[in-house]
Amino acid sequence: MSDVVLLNPPLVRLNNPVRLMVEAGFIIIAALLPAFVHSMGWNGAVLLPMHWTVLLAGLVFGPLGGFAAGLLSPLVSYTISGLPAAALLLPMTLETATYGLGSGVFRKLKLNVYVSTFLAMIAGRLVYTFTFLFLGRISTSILAFWQKAFMPGLVSALIMLLALPLLASAMGNILQQRHDTVQKN
Repeated sequence: MSDVVLLNPPLVRLNNPVRLMVEAGFIIIAALLPAFVHSMGWNGAVLLPMHWTVLLAGLVFGPLGGFAAGLLSPLVSYTISGLPAAALLLPMTLETATYGLGSGVFRKLKLNVYVSTFLAMIAGRLVYTFTFLFLGRISTSILAFWQKAFMPGLVSALIMLLALPLLASAMGNILQQRHDTVQKN
């Protein structure tokens, strides 16, 4: 696989039923994963189950697909399972919407998938922090808040930073090739 295709795969347009089903699959998986993680006794703050598919949606489908996945996933998850907890629903919804939108916007700006993933993760975490600040829910220093809120998921975030660009490249290329094959026939 060439470096260009790996680092900067084509964004896939949400313009056919198969792609729309993949987008819906991202939302459903992101909505159901937190309940599964918690039912297994695992810590969602460590594994960040919803973040994976939201970032992936933005990397593959661009700003619209990423924003839709990021906005809808926490709301659908909360409706189905009560997760995230009500106190976290607004901050997390804004965070994941920023993840999806940001990863898509950065990809649309032709930044490579690794840089796009990293910048989207930083943007989402900043929105999460600013939402807590705006709501008056931070009673410690920002550094202490970040340590409590983000350190448990640091390993998962690093794995996402390495794995999601590869998944996005593979998925984008598969969906684009499938579309090109259908167009030829």
